[in-house]
Amino acid sequence: MEERSNSFSHVKAIELAHKNITGTISSSIFHLPSIEIINLSVNWLSGEILNDMASSPSLRYLNLSNNNFVGPIPNCSVSLESLDLSNNMISGEISAEIGLCWSLKTLKIPTSKSNISSLQFLTLASNDLSGQIPSEIGRLKSLNWIYIDRNHFSGKIPEEIGNLVSLNHLDLAWNNLSGQIPSSLGNLSDLHYLYLSIVPTIIELQNLKLLQLMLNSFTGKIPNAEASLPRLQVLQLWSNQLSGEIPNYLGTQSDLTILDLSMNNLSGKIPDELCHSGHLVTLGLFSNSLQGQIPRSLNTCKSLEAIHLRKNRSGNDEGIVELDMFSNLPNLRFLDLSYNGVSVSSSINSSYTWPNLQYLSLASCSLNEFPRFLKGSKHLMSLDLSDNKIHGQNPKWILNKGLDTLSYLNLSHNFLTHIERLPLVGELSSFICNRTSLEILDLSYNNLNGTIPPCLGNFSKRLSVLDLRMNRFQGTIPDTFDKKCGLNNINFNGNELEGSIPPSLVHCRNMQVLDLGNNKIKDTFPRWLETLPEMQVLVLRSNKLHSFLPSPMVNHSFPELRILDLANNDLAGPLPKGYVENMKGMWNLDEQGTSSYMGTRNFSYHYSVSLTIKGFEIKLEKILTIFASIDLSNTMFVGEISSFVGQHNSLRGPNLSHNSFSGQIPESIGNLTQLEWLDLSSNKLNGQIPHKLADLTFLAFLNLSDNRLTGPTPQGRQFNTFENASYHGNIGLCGFPLSRGCNSDG
Repeated sequence: MEERSNSFSHVKAIELAHKNITGTISSSIFHLPSIEIINLSVNWLSGEILNDMASSPSLRYLNLSNNNFVGPIPNCSVSLESLDLSNNMISGEISAEIGLCWSLKTLKIPTSKSNISSLQFLTLASNDLSGQIPSEIGRLKSLNWIYIDRNHFSGKIPEEIGNLVSLNHLDLAWNNLSGQIPSSLGNLSDLHYLYLSIVPTIIELQNLKLLQLMLNSFTGKIPNAEASLPRLQVLQLWSNQLSGEIPNYLGTQSDLTILDLSMNNLSGKIPDELCHSGHLVTLGLFSNSLQGQIPRSLNTCKSLEAIHLRKNRSGNDEGIVELDMFSNLPNLRFLDLSYNGVSVSSSINSSYTWPNLQYLSLASCSLNEFPRFLKGSKHLMSLDLSDNKIHGQNPKWILNKGLDTLSYLNLSHNFLTHIERLPLVGELSSFICNRTSLEILDLSYNNLNGTIPPCLGNFSKRLSVLDLRMNRFQGTIPDTFDKKCGLNNINFNGNELEGSIPPSLVHCRNMQVLDLGNNKIKDTFPRWLETLPEMQVLVLRSNKLHSFLPSPMVNHSFPELRILDLANNDLAGPLPKGYVENMKGMWNLDEQGTSSYMGTRNFSYHYSVSLTIKGFEIKLEKILTIFASIDLSNTMFVGEISSFVGQHNSLRGPNLSHNSFSGQIPESIGNLTQLEWLDLSSNKLNGQIPHKLADLTFLAFLNLSDNRLTGPTPQGRQFNTFENASYHGNIGLCGFPLSRGCNSDG
């Protein structure tokens, strides 16, 4: 051991960042006698941060950021100059001994009772730290940057922060801070960037260039800060609850380049004055309630690169938006006018093009043809013309221009019958298969037919979404998915596909959604799908699947599955106990939060799925990551319902109707606290209805009809709202709302 230790005695640096290393690390590497630099950032390392990890007498630089370390913040030696533990799960408070680290210039952990007079950068972002921001922070006079965002700090911002006269960046966002901004912040004459998460008061910061107050719950109107922030370049107030009109003075801020007021409750008109400064680059106003005309003065904003007006009610009095109002913007890269309830006219001068256009979204704009100006868009990355009235086939030029860069194509919900040069009808061309930049291809809800080209299974490892649902495709699904498959979402629902489910789909290891429902697929249950580690949604309903459902192949089958729909098939036999036990993706989802939807981040593309919910077919336009449901209705399953179903405590609704399940309703179903619907109708269930079901406060739909249940119906809470139809065909039941009382002889 001593000889091995000596062999590393001269090692001065260990650089293993971005290596996908897992597991824990040995503390011995921190005690090498000559070690000066250790960088293990951006890996999958875990375990507890030990108190002596940063105490080596020769260590100058230690970076353990972007891992999964837990525990308290360690002490450090006097030689350490940079310590980065950000983006872990570090908790607790820092000890006073951190003040001995006199050489520190960059400390990316929290500090409270310290005397680090030379500290310039303080970062504790993205951890689990709590408590108040200590007032002692005001002693660190050399601080230039403070990043303590994305933690659980509470209380007020200490007045002493105003003593940090060298401060340039201050980020306190995504915490639980309360109260007002201390007036002492007005002393920070060098402050250029300010990110907050508390109700602001306008203070005079003559040099402030960036003000970000997004992702909060601010209410009221946008305050007048014309004289207080004369050098403001960036104002981002998106995702709040601000109301009222957009102040005219924002157009007179001479340095303003980015204005983003999206996702609020703003009303009134878009001010004509917004372009008076002449420097505006980004205008974000989407998801508000703005009305009236889109001001033609935007055409004078020569510097404009991005216009986000999605989901308002903007438009002129005739409900028509002429695209020529933007024709004088040579730098335009991003234009989104979708879902405003107006008609967009693309009769722009055919000789004009936007040469730099990269993103165009004109969804639900009553278009009846492809915009001709796209002919000159050679750098197009994203095109969304969905939910329009485009008929027939596309012009040949639509896919000749920009295809080398096109990553997102959404032509869904139109009346297309032919996609020229893809092709999706007729003989396969290699044209689309050479477009390796494509990431999202959505041609759903059209009138396309023919067979699915085999190349769509393997032409691009970048393709993540392939949505061809609700067309008239025939033939089989090509068995061409190779080991480079990068697909996250395949949706072929609502076509006329036959044959079997291709085994090569097992190569799509990133698959989250597979929807092959409502076709004519004739196959046994594809048990090999259970090995896909990311699978969350599996819909195979209304096909010709047959035979018994086999036992799982592996111990942890479908570990992330949250939505399972096998309804309307010929599957038979007992439901394998292993599947019910292993689907742990339906456990404790409510602890993961409610604001996340399934989809891709690159283009804010949300996955959707159609399910039978409370007796009705409903299309979920967005799928919450905490949503869980099971539909095995109209099959031929037999045997008892496993009590393990009660472990799936995030289930919103199981539908096991129209089978031959027997035995009693498991008492454990009463543990499903998120349950909103329960359909066990048309089975052979007997015994009493568990009275524990009465504790399910979210249960809004119940169907236990046509079984062999006996005894009194549960009373109280939601059960007082259910009608006779919920129990029809169970002659042994009694009690409200049934006409037969439990004490009656009849």
